[in-house]
Amino acid sequence: MEDKFIDVHAHITDKSLEKERGKFLDSISDSYLILNAGENKEDSKRILKDGEKYRFLLPCIGLHPNEIAHKSYQIVQTEFDFFPSNISKFFAVSEIGLDYKGKDIYQMEQEREFLYKILDLAEKNKKVCIIHSRKAIEDVFDVLSSFHVKAVIHNFEGNLRNLDKAQELGINISISTGFMKFKKENIIRNVDIGKLFTETDSPALSPDDNINTPLNIPKLLNYISSIKKMEAEEIKSAVYKNFVKVFYD
Repeated sequence: MEDKFIDVHAHITDKSLEKERGKFLDSISDSYLILNAGENKEDSKRILKDGEKYRFLLPCIGLHPNEIAHKSYQIVQTEFDFFPSNISKFFAVSEIGLDYKGKDIYQMEQEREFLYKILDLAEKNKKVCIIHSRKAIEDVFDVLSSFHVKAVIHNFEGNLRNLDKAQELGINISISTGFMKFKKENIIRNVDIGKLFTETDSPALSPDDNINTPLNIPKLLNYISSIKKMEAEEIKSAVYKNFVKVFYD
């Protein structure tokens, strides 16, 4: 079986992709596997329907930390109530995590509380979790260490010390197309090839001035290969093997 391009984190239902969606989805066919991340209950419902139409769009149930922080506890609880009876229908859990940028102590605590609840369900249902972390990496490590879940930190925000700790904890590292702008070569150079994933976070984190789509994964592979001094096909194959190991073993 031919190795596929892996986009472990994208938001294909995002409104800004409406004009581009049909074109790039038709061109992707079966050469890609894309984890389509949900940000809330309604988004996750749309994603589940897309997954029925496009087999390469792997539906993920999610509740973004910003959705948790900026809503009342009661509304967030209603959003969370979608999880217990629906999580089994989804391929993975994404997008969840912690985002402390611009948050007060109460918002951060609410994020942590619901992250614990979601991870508990993910563990019970044996679902891989794609983790959002912004200005919260140490707390993300702390929370994840309380559960036996396979995890991928998307668009890895940390430094080399954080990278070492993540890999010691068995956490996988996703490099985004945004790294081509951020110039975080040290992370790419030092990440264990056996823990490496690729993503676009479409439509965000474009490597250029155009709207981002999963079609930029080959560009990202070329960029990673130039830093790790490996062939792009080797990187593609390694990421695909990691995908199979994490999501199917």
